[in-house]
Amino acid sequence: MGAGTNGGRRSGAGAPRDALSGAPADVSTPAGVARLLREQYDLDLTGLERFEGGWDSAATMWTGVDAGGARYALKITSRDVQFGLSLAGSTGLAAAGGVLQPVPTRDGALWATAAGYLITVSHWVDGADAVDLGPDHVDWRELGRVLRAVHDQPVPEGVRPQRSGIRRSSSSPRALIDTVDRAYRRDVAPELTSRWDAAHPRLLHLAAVARQLKRTRRPTTRVTAHGDPHLGNVLLDDGGRPWLIDFDEATIAPREVDLMLVELGVMFDAPLTEKHRELFRDGYGHDVAIDRERVIRFGCVRAIEDATSSFLAALDGDPSDPAPFRMLDGILGPHGLVTLVEKELERLPHSPTLADTKEEP
Repeated sequence: MGAGTNGGRRSGAGAPRDALSGAPADVSTPAGVARLLREQYDLDLTGLERFEGGWDSAATMWTGVDAGGARYALKITSRDVQFGLSLAGSTGLAAAGGVLQPVPTRDGALWATAAGYLITVSHWVDGADAVDLGPDHVDWRELGRVLRAVHDQPVPEGVRPQRSGIRRSSSSPRALIDTVDRAYRRDVAPELTSRWDAAHPRLLHLAAVARQLKRTRRPTTRVTAHGDPHLGNVLLDDGGRPWLIDFDEATIAPREVDLMLVELGVMFDAPLTEKHRELFRDGYGHDVAIDRERVIRFGCVRAIEDATSSFLAALDGDPSDPAPFRMLDGILGPHGLVTLVEKELERLPHSPTLADTKEEP
């Protein structure tokens, strides 16, 4: 997969144009996309085609080349990702490097809008997804440096994040668990019900731990956060340099929202080692203390969200498709986030308060 960089300074988010001249915008065909790029970006791209990429199910991805042979990537989404684009496109991150930045429109905006969609363009980076190559191929010091630069940026003006803190769902962790439990009371395949019966008490325990740790949390600094900096959102260019991409989940939150994904790990098929983490911390800097209880609390919430969404997705899938079962077994298995949080919880100094967080009926 490719992605892009933009070596120039950002001119600020500005006010994106929404109207194209003449007929209504069509962002579903190569001709419509090419017209949008000409009118809003002064880009004349040929060979436009869709490609698979990113984790946003509400988005489509396109790529094309200009007359000079330069390749671009185009993302069209129905989500409001203006905060993340403003953060990624900041002048501070342009100077820091290592962040996939949006190419400005002809009016200097970091995105365009058309037909109810938000459109962003970036230069293409030849390379591969870090998750495909594996964690041993990642320059963890450099990735740590890049994420620290993200955390050190001022809050973008004029835009608000759509997400608050660790939660990506509007429902509480306990409500998510209850939703799955109700769904699994129907006629569900035994292969799924057995997995849910085993996972249910584990997730209830994590929900109880998260609630208790939230009650006893200490004050902390909130930073501009990427929101989802796992290896699926890191590209490695042909020189091995990591590029942090996809700021769709960006928010203002404690830094542990991001650091949890390194301190624990979220990709069960690409588990991290302590050596990876040590190199990352060297790049990130040792001047900031990491709150282990906050890492665990955020890990509890993320594990519940990932597990419950996977259980619900499995209900709608093809019973003969092994992919949903592989996903569930991975999340709940030895390298999955549910287990990683449980192990991290065991490492905390004994807490009578946490010891009382038994599984709820």
